[in-house]
Amino acid sequence: PGSIGIALQAMVAVRLDRHSRPAVEAFRRRMLAREEVLAVYHVAGANDFLVHLAARDATHLRQLTMEAFTESPEVAHIETGLIFDYARSANLPVYLDSED
Repeated sequence: PGSIGIALQAMVAVRLDRHSRPAVEAFRRRMLAREEVLAVYHVAGANDFLVHLAARDATHLRQLTMEAFTESPEVAHIETGLIFDYARSANLPVYLDSED
């Protein structure tokens, strides 16, 4: 990421004000349309979404959170966590029915 100008990554937990299907789908589409968004997770629990962001620097991250989340009328609450490091497993679990 650093070689292409990404200095910061963050995970933003988002709570929506409304939970109608159109509101949820519109939020998801709007997030995926932003170039800074790497992934969007619709989750169960206290938050509705986790949004993985890539930013140039802290100023860019602040501007992005203001534009993409704080100024959105359907967003009731956000909490931003900086990602210091991450790794992905190269494996997927296999769940095959053993009776087949």
